[in-house]
Amino acid sequence: MMPRIARAIAQPDTSVRVEWTDGSIDVIDFKPIVAHGGVMAALADRAFFVSGMQVDAEGYSLGWPSTPASPAEVGGIDFSAQGLWYRAHPDDLKRDHPAAAE
Repeated sequence: MMPRIARAIAQPDTSVRVEWTDGSIDVIDFKPIVAHGGVMAALADRAFFVSGMQVDAEGYSLGWPSTPASPAEVGGIDFSAQGLWYRAHPDDLKRDHPAAAE
């Protein structure tokens, strides 16, 4: 079963508290992602990180507009629920995709 996000709350410390449809909860640290720079550098703006995040209606992804200056552009920075699940559950990634986990 593909994981889905029931609700997510972005925190000023660049983490996101994700409540999954199965009832479990994870806190995902986005600091390493922000550190990559490029388009991800926009997420270093704490106000943008917190207020700009949205979960898609079906719960298959969460994201932000491309920049704080373009709030109408939803989905500029997008993360799949499955990718976030594997980030929070690396043992599941090893089990499901052994080559990717190396």
